[in-house]
Amino acid sequence: MTPEGFWKFILSLSVAFPAIAGLIRFRKIEAAYRPFIIYLTISLVNELLMGLWIIPKSRKAEALDWTLFNLFEAVILLVQFYYWKRFDRYKKIFPGLLIMVACGWLLENFIAHNIYHFSPIFLICYSFILVLLSVQTINYIIVNESRMPLTKNAMFIICVAMIVFFVYDIFVWTLAANGIHLAVYDIYRIVNTLVNLLYGIGVCFIPKKISGKDLFRDLYKKES
Repeated sequence: MTPEGFWKFILSLSVAFPAIAGLIRFRKIEAAYRPFIIYLTISLVNELLMGLWIIPKSRKAEALDWTLFNLFEAVILLVQFYYWKRFDRYKKIFPGLLIMVACGWLLENFIAHNIYHFSPIFLICYSFILVLLSVQTINYIIVNESRMPLTKNAMFIICVAMIVFFVYDIFVWTLAANGIHLAVYDIYRIVNTLVNLLYGIGVCFIPKKISGKDLFRDLYKKES
């Protein structure tokens, strides 16, 4: 591994902070956040596999891993927004959206190109969907959840991080699709590190699930 590759690998492991924090708190947090913790955990495992085994061995294996992870990322984050009840008003849209994402991935990777080929359209499209869902969630939080400061609201912090990351993704992959190579690629890992830091802060603020005893205690306090 080259010195440049080594530092890129170290920066990619910044996802360990939110992933480990999430695993430690997994049993105690609200179930609505569990898909996100699964996403972070798989991301950490994937970064370790990429850096220690896949990248040193084969470019083809690296491309395959990256393409498969993109599909996983799109699906698991859509599931997360489903858990956050972003599709409650339009429940029929969610399965249709999952089917559309899967079909788009298959079309681009098996018909338009092959699975080892760089395929920016799928990346740009699902990034755009996730940005829209994040913005919608933030608007909902601002309007309906004013009791908790935004700086301590896990969902708000995670959605802000998603907007930063996936807007940058859209920008980078749009340039790449047009054959433009600029210095923006060099700061991709830095942006990813900052986003992982925000994810970690968000994970630390995920509320605990309410047990029967806690619920009874809260009700007793209100009545008192």
